[in-house]
Amino acid sequence: MAEVAIHDEHARAWHAFLVEGKPMDWKALFAPYDATVDAPPAFFYREILEAFPGAKVLLNLREPEIWYKSYMTLRGAMQDLSAHRRGNPRLEMWLQVVEAVHDYAIGADSDHDACIAAFNAHNRRVQEDIPADRLLVFRVQEGWAPLCKFLGHEVPDEPFPHLNEGADTVKAALSFLFGIS
Repeated sequence: MAEVAIHDEHARAWHAFLVEGKPMDWKALFAPYDATVDAPPAFFYREILEAFPGAKVLLNLREPEIWYKSYMTLRGAMQDLSAHRRGNPRLEMWLQVVEAVHDYAIGADSDHDACIAAFNAHNRRVQEDIPADRLLVFRVQEGWAPLCKFLGHEVPDEPFPHLNEGADTVKAALSFLFGIS
């Protein structure tokens, strides 16, 4: 989602796809990249695999309650930013993309149980849809070894990265990107 916020062409492409119902040119969108993570691409893995038939999929399993808490924190930050959407076309477009992703992935009902059910259903679908030789079901606590083995790379001589910023950090970064003071 950071790339969508940073790069106007990504925001326009996702807006056209999710809000306007236009087709996505997956190859053009991902041309400068070797991989994609997180939302929104994670929810369109079938379409991406069709465009990139040799791609592999990493399903990062998280505890549902921990995921829910993190998701609600991010939704709160987005709601705070919503107050600034009028008169800020970049922010407006980005928030429309975020809202469309939520509606697609979670649905209109976003209470606790609906969110957890959507989270679990997504994880099940990925495991059912992706052939075992193209899927790594992974927990970040496992570190580099299974990831590197799956991708055919040597284990780096550095700590496994961790990034899960709190709502204040996310809100501050987004406020900077969209010129909100």
